[in-house]
Amino acid sequence: MKFEISNFHFTMKRSDEKGVALIITLLVVTLLTALIVEFAYSARVNLSAAGNFRDKQKAYYLAKSGVNFIGGMLKDNASKSKADDIDQMLPPVTVGDGIVSLKAFDESAKINIKDVKPTNKTARARLDRLFEIKGIGAYLLDGIFERESYSLVSELRLARGMTDEVYDKIENHLTVYGDGTGKININTADKIVLQSLNISEYTIQKIIEYRQKNRFKDAADLKNNVVDISDAVIQSDIKFESNHYSVISTGTVNEVDSTIETVLWRKSGAEITRLYWRSQ
Repeated sequence: MKFEISNFHFTMKRSDEKGVALIITLLVVTLLTALIVEFAYSARVNLSAAGNFRDKQKAYYLAKSGVNFIGGMLKDNASKSKADDIDQMLPPVTVGDGIVSLKAFDESAKINIKDVKPTNKTARARLDRLFEIKGIGAYLLDGIFERESYSLVSELRLARGMTDEVYDKIENHLTVYGDGTGKININTADKIVLQSLNISEYTIQKIIEYRQKNRFKDAADLKNNVVDISDAVIQSDIKFESNHYSVISTGTVNEVDSTIETVLWRKSGAEITRLYWRSQ
Protein backbone atom coordinates (compact mmCIF):
# COMPACT_ATOMS: atom_id res chain seq x y z
CA MET A 1 0.00 0.00 0.00
CA LYS A 2 1.47 3.37 -0.98
CA PHE A 3 0.55 6.88 0.35
CA GLU A 4 1.72 10.14 -1.20
CA ILE A 5 1.69 13.56 0.47
CA SER A 6 3.09 16.37 -1.74
CA ASN A 7 6.55 15.21 -2.72
CA PHE A 8 6.69 12.55 -0.01
CA HIS A 9 5.55 9.02 -0.17
CA PHE A 10 5.78 6.01 2.08
CA THR A 11 4.65 2.45 1.99
CA MET A 12 2.73 0.59 4.78
CA LYS A 13 3.52 -3.03 5.10
CA ARG A 14 0.75 -5.61 5.45
CA SER A 15 1.91 -6.46 8.98
CA ASP A 16 1.41 -2.80 9.94
CA GLU A 17 -2.12 -2.92 8.54
CA LYS A 18 -2.91 -5.89 10.78
CA GLY A 19 -1.56 -4.03 13.81
CA VAL A 20 -3.77 -1.01 13.16
CA ALA A 21 -6.81 -3.24 12.66
CA LEU A 22 -6.08 -5.00 15.95
CA ILE A 23 -5.78 -1.70 17.79
CA ILE A 24 -9.08 -0.48 16.31
CA THR A 25 -10.75 -3.77 17.24
CA LEU A 26 -9.47 -3.57 20.82
CA LEU A 27 -10.62 0.04 21.06
CA VAL A 28 -14.11 -0.88 19.85
CA VAL A 29 -14.29 -3.83 22.25
CA THR A 30 -13.16 -1.61 25.14
CA LEU A 31 -15.76 1.03 24.33
CA LEU A 32 -18.51 -1.57 23.97
CA THR A 33 -17.49 -3.18 27.28
CA ALA A 34 -17.63 0.19 29.03
CA LEU A 35 -21.05 0.88 27.54
CA ILE A 36 -22.34 -2.54 28.58
CA VAL A 37 -21.00 -2.12 32.13
CA GLU A 38 -22.55 1.36 32.36
CA PHE A 39 -25.86 0.08 31.01
CA ALA A 40 -25.85 -2.85 33.43
CA TYR A 41 -25.06 -0.52 36.36
CA SER A 42 -27.81 1.91 35.35
CA ALA A 43 -30.23 -0.98 34.98
CA ARG A 44 -29.34 -2.25 38.48
CA VAL A 45 -29.73 1.23 39.96
CA ASN A 46 -33.09 1.73 38.25
CA LEU A 47 -34.24 -1.72 39.32
CA SER A 48 -33.17 -1.06 42.91
CA ALA A 49 -34.88 2.34 42.89
CA ALA A 50 -38.04 0.78 41.50
CA GLY A 51 -37.89 -1.91 44.17
CA ASN A 52 -37.40 0.65 46.94
CA PHE A 53 -40.28 2.75 45.61
CA ARG A 54 -42.51 -0.32 45.49
CA ASP A 55 -41.51 -1.33 49.04
CA LYS A 56 -41.96 2.25 50.29
CA GLN A 57 -45.48 2.36 48.88
CA LYS A 58 -46.36 -1.00 50.42
CA ALA A 59 -44.85 0.10 53.74
CA TYR A 60 -46.93 3.30 53.66
CA TYR A 61 -50.18 1.43 53.14
CA LEU A 62 -49.25 -0.98 55.92
CA ALA A 63 -48.68 1.99 58.23
CA LYS A 64 -52.00 3.47 57.13
CA SER A 65 -53.75 0.18 57.86
CA GLY A 66 -52.30 0.35 61.38
CA VAL A 67 -53.88 3.77 61.89
CA ASN A 68 -57.19 2.47 60.57
CA PHE A 69 -56.94 -0.47 62.97
CA ILE A 70 -56.61 1.84 65.98
CA GLY A 71 -59.47 3.98 64.69
CA GLY A 72 -61.59 0.88 64.31
CA MET A 73 -60.81 -0.20 67.88
CA LEU A 74 -61.82 3.20 69.25
CA LYS A 75 -65.05 3.14 67.29
CA ASP A 76 -65.85 -0.43 68.33
CA ASN A 77 -65.15 0.31 72.00
CA ALA A 78 -67.54 3.26 71.90
CA SER A 79 -70.31 1.25 70.26
CA LYS A 80 -69.96 -1.47 72.90
CA SER A 81 -69.37 0.93 75.82
CA LYS A 82 -66.02 -0.73 76.44
CA ALA A 83 -63.06 0.98 78.08
CA ASP A 84 -60.13 1.77 75.82
CA ASP A 85 -57.00 -0.22 76.56
CA ILE A 86 -54.65 0.86 73.81
CA ASP A 87 -52.43 3.33 75.63
CA GLN A 88 -49.35 1.23 75.05
CA MET A 89 -47.01 -0.21 72.44
CA LEU A 90 -48.84 -2.98 70.63
CA PRO A 91 -46.94 -6.09 69.44
CA PRO A 92 -45.75 -6.01 65.79
CA VAL A 93 -48.11 -7.70 63.34
CA THR A 94 -46.94 -9.56 60.22
CA VAL A 95 -49.02 -8.80 57.14
CA GLY A 96 -47.92 -10.61 53.99
CA ASP A 97 -44.27 -9.77 53.41
CA GLY A 98 -44.39 -6.76 55.73
CA ILE A 99 -44.68 -5.83 59.40
CA VAL A 100 -46.82 -3.21 61.14
CA SER A 101 -45.62 -1.71 64.44
CA LEU A 102 -48.02 0.42 66.47
CA LYS A 103 -47.79 2.80 69.41
CA ALA A 104 -50.83 4.59 70.82
CA PHE A 105 -50.88 7.26 73.52
CA ASP A 106 -53.75 8.84 75.40
CA GLU A 107 -53.52 12.61 74.94
CA SER A 108 -55.84 13.12 77.93
CA ALA A 109 -53.11 11.66 80.13
CA LYS A 110 -51.05 14.81 79.58
CA ILE A 111 -51.07 18.44 80.66
CA ASN A 112 -52.90 20.54 78.09
CA ILE A 113 -51.16 23.72 76.92
CA LYS A 114 -53.57 24.57 74.11
CA ASP A 115 -54.65 27.73 75.93
CA VAL A 116 -52.09 29.21 78.30
CA LYS A 117 -53.49 32.67 78.84
CA PRO A 118 -52.21 34.47 81.96
CA THR A 119 -55.68 33.97 83.45
CA ASN A 120 -55.39 30.18 83.10
CA LYS A 121 -54.20 29.57 86.65
CA THR A 122 -54.79 25.80 86.42
CA ALA A 123 -52.36 25.35 83.53
CA ARG A 124 -49.86 27.64 85.23
CA ALA A 125 -49.98 25.66 88.47
CA ARG A 126 -49.58 22.31 86.69
CA LEU A 127 -46.65 23.51 84.62
CA ASP A 128 -45.09 25.06 87.70
CA ARG A 129 -45.21 21.67 89.48
CA LEU A 130 -43.97 19.85 86.36
CA PHE A 131 -40.98 22.19 86.08
CA GLU A 132 -40.22 21.72 89.78
CA ILE A 133 -40.34 17.92 89.41
CA LYS A 134 -38.05 18.08 86.38
CA GLY A 135 -35.63 20.50 88.02
CA ILE A 136 -36.35 23.30 85.55
CA GLY A 137 -36.27 26.96 86.53
CA ALA A 138 -39.74 28.47 86.92
CA TYR A 139 -38.56 31.62 85.11
CA LEU A 140 -39.08 29.75 81.81
CA LEU A 141 -42.84 29.75 82.43
CA ASP A 142 -42.97 33.46 81.68
CA GLY A 143 -41.66 32.76 78.19
CA ILE A 144 -44.26 30.04 77.66
CA PHE A 145 -47.14 32.22 78.83
CA GLU A 146 -46.12 35.11 76.60
CA ARG A 147 -47.93 33.20 73.87
CA GLU A 148 -51.59 32.57 74.66
CA SER A 149 -52.18 29.53 72.47
CA TYR A 150 -50.25 26.62 70.94
CA SER A 151 -51.30 24.48 67.98
CA LEU A 152 -48.46 21.97 68.42
CA VAL A 153 -46.37 21.07 71.44
CA SER A 154 -43.27 21.57 69.29
CA GLU A 155 -44.09 25.30 69.14
CA LEU A 156 -42.76 25.49 72.70
CA ARG A 157 -39.29 25.44 71.14
CA LEU A 158 -39.97 29.06 70.12
CA ALA A 159 -40.73 30.19 73.67
CA ARG A 160 -38.28 32.65 75.18
CA GLY A 161 -35.53 30.85 77.08
CA MET A 162 -36.51 27.36 75.85
CA THR A 163 -33.63 24.97 75.14
CA ASP A 164 -33.53 21.53 73.54
CA GLU A 165 -32.60 20.01 76.90
CA VAL A 166 -35.61 21.51 78.67
CA TYR A 167 -37.96 20.69 75.81
CA ASP A 168 -36.89 17.04 75.80
CA LYS A 169 -37.66 16.82 79.53
CA ILE A 170 -41.25 18.03 79.25
CA GLU A 171 -42.38 17.14 75.71
CA ASN A 172 -43.94 13.74 76.51
CA HIS A 173 -46.01 15.17 79.37
CA LEU A 174 -47.73 17.88 77.33
CA THR A 175 -50.48 18.03 74.71
CA VAL A 176 -52.60 20.50 72.75
CA TYR A 177 -55.47 18.07 72.17
CA GLY A 178 -58.48 17.58 74.41
CA ASP A 179 -62.09 18.43 75.15
CA GLY A 180 -61.38 21.93 76.40
CA THR A 181 -61.75 21.13 80.10
CA GLY A 182 -58.05 20.51 80.70
CA LYS A 183 -58.92 17.52 82.89
CA ILE A 184 -56.50 14.58 83.15
CA ASN A 185 -57.52 10.94 82.67
CA ILE A 186 -56.61 9.38 86.00
CA ASN A 187 -56.60 5.90 84.45
CA THR A 188 -53.75 6.64 82.05
CA ALA A 189 -51.74 9.57 83.43
CA ASP A 190 -48.20 8.71 84.52
CA LYS A 191 -46.79 9.49 87.95
CA ILE A 192 -45.26 12.81 86.92
CA VAL A 193 -48.52 14.14 85.49
CA LEU A 194 -50.40 12.97 88.59
CA GLN A 195 -47.90 14.89 90.71
CA SER A 196 -48.71 18.02 88.71
CA LEU A 197 -52.31 17.73 89.99
CA ASN A 198 -51.22 18.49 93.54
CA ILE A 199 -51.98 14.97 94.76
CA SER A 200 -49.93 13.55 97.63
CA GLU A 201 -47.31 10.88 96.97
CA TYR A 202 -49.25 8.45 99.16
CA THR A 203 -52.43 8.98 97.13
CA ILE A 204 -50.56 8.68 93.84
CA GLN A 205 -49.09 5.37 94.92
CA LYS A 206 -52.55 4.05 95.81
CA ILE A 207 -53.88 5.17 92.42
CA ILE A 208 -51.06 3.43 90.55
CA GLU A 209 -51.46 0.22 92.56
CA TYR A 210 -55.20 0.13 91.90
CA ARG A 211 -54.70 0.71 88.17
CA GLN A 212 -52.52 -2.36 87.82
CA LYS A 213 -55.64 -4.54 87.97
CA ASN A 214 -58.59 -2.18 87.61
CA ARG A 215 -59.82 1.05 86.08
CA PHE A 216 -61.62 3.85 87.87
CA LYS A 217 -65.11 4.05 86.40
CA ASP A 218 -66.24 7.34 87.91
CA ALA A 219 -65.82 9.71 90.85
CA ALA A 220 -67.66 7.41 93.25
CA ASP A 221 -65.42 4.49 92.29
CA LEU A 222 -62.35 6.66 92.84
CA LYS A 223 -63.53 7.86 96.26
CA ASN A 224 -64.35 4.32 97.36
CA ASN A 225 -60.86 3.07 96.55
CA VAL A 226 -58.76 6.18 97.21
CA VAL A 227 -60.58 7.80 100.09
CA ASP A 228 -58.10 10.60 100.78
CA ILE A 229 -58.41 12.35 97.42
CA SER A 230 -60.32 15.62 97.70
CA ASP A 231 -63.62 16.34 96.00
CA ALA A 232 -62.16 19.61 94.71
CA VAL A 233 -59.40 17.80 92.81
CA ILE A 234 -61.86 15.28 91.38
CA GLN A 235 -64.22 18.07 90.31
CA SER A 236 -61.66 20.32 88.64
CA ASP A 237 -58.80 18.09 87.50
CA ILE A 238 -59.88 14.50 86.85
CA LYS A 239 -61.75 12.59 84.15
CA PHE A 240 -62.18 8.86 83.59
CA GLU A 241 -62.25 8.34 79.83
CA SER A 242 -60.55 9.73 76.74
CA ASN A 243 -61.36 10.52 73.14
CA HIS A 244 -58.04 11.85 71.84
CA TYR A 245 -55.22 9.47 70.96
CA SER A 246 -51.91 9.98 69.19
CA VAL A 247 -50.80 7.05 67.05
CA ILE A 248 -47.40 6.18 65.59
CA SER A 249 -47.73 3.46 62.96
CA THR A 250 -44.72 2.06 61.08
CA GLY A 251 -44.90 -0.28 58.10
CA THR A 252 -41.77 -2.23 57.12
CA VAL A 253 -41.21 -4.13 53.86
CA ASN A 254 -37.77 -5.55 53.00
CA GLU A 255 -36.11 -3.22 55.54
CA VAL A 256 -37.83 -0.17 53.97
CA ASP A 257 -39.87 1.80 56.54
CA SER A 258 -42.75 4.24 56.32
CA THR A 259 -44.07 5.93 59.47
CA ILE A 260 -47.31 7.81 60.03
CA GLU A 261 -47.86 10.03 63.07
CA THR A 262 -51.44 11.07 63.64
CA VAL A 263 -53.89 12.22 66.31
CA LEU A 264 -57.37 10.67 66.30
CA TRP A 265 -60.43 12.25 67.87
CA ARG A 266 -63.41 10.05 68.64
CA LYS A 267 -66.38 12.37 68.39
CA SER A 268 -69.87 11.73 69.67
CA GLY A 269 -71.48 8.93 67.73
CA ALA A 270 -68.10 7.18 67.56
CA GLU A 271 -67.06 9.13 64.46
CA ILE A 272 -63.27 9.20 64.09
CA THR A 273 -61.62 12.43 62.91
CA ARG A 274 -57.93 13.04 62.24
CA LEU A 275 -56.63 16.19 63.89
CA TYR A 276 -53.02 15.76 62.78
CA TRP A 277 -51.29 13.69 60.07
CA ARG A 278 -47.64 13.38 59.17
CA SER A 279 -46.03 10.65 57.06
CA GLN A 280 -42.39 9.96 56.36
